[in-house]
Amino acid sequence: MTPNSKLTLGLALTASAGFVDAIAFLQLGGFFASFMSGNTTQLGTAIAGQPGVQGKVLLWFPAVLIVLFFGGAFFGTLTVRAHGRRGSLYVMASVVAILLLVGVQPQHEMLLVQPVLLLAVAMGAQNAAVQPIGAARLGVTYVTGTLFNAAADLACSLRGETPKWRWMQHMAVWISLMLGAVCGGLGNHFLGLDALFVPAAMIVGVMVVYMRLS
Repeated sequence: MTPNSKLTLGLALTASAGFVDAIAFLQLGGFFASFMSGNTTQLGTAIAGQPGVQGKVLLWFPAVLIVLFFGGAFFGTLTVRAHGRRGSLYVMASVVAILLLVGVQPQHEMLLVQPVLLLAVAMGAQNAAVQPIGAARLGVTYVTGTLFNAAADLACSLRGETPKWRWMQHMAVWISLMLGAVCGGLGNHFLGLDALFVPAAMIVGVMVVYMRLS
């Protein structure tokens, strides 16, 4: 597999993560399936007894999301380490299964929020599925570090210390996540949780291409 093909597949996974996180954010009322920095801040303010994004103190909600994300990342990494290249496929297959499971849930039940929480497991696992390509960390579900690396590489490139356009690799990751979030927001508006079938299909497509090129 060439570096360019790996880059393309990684960006597709990043876009799918943005899609999922946007749906989770809207369905969970301001909490995240993949942005654990935001959930950690909300957990901290809840411990301090301050109301969060929903106007009330919610201690358990961000805590559960953090634990689920951690568990997904933990077991995803174990799987990749144990099975090598096929491990990544196993992890991505589990992510697809979770997306489909949440997507088929009835959307007007009192317990709707509980299956949506499982998206944090999927996002944690996805981070373990893709290794770094060049300077960019692809397939991830967060971009705070990516934006910093883009700015740092741009500054270093102006000093001739790094390749001139390497910072654009990081920006491509950020743009992919943002575009995915835009599509996820629109998908949630028009389709609700049914929109999760879109990122699931994207990930299946990545898996098929990955198997053919490996």
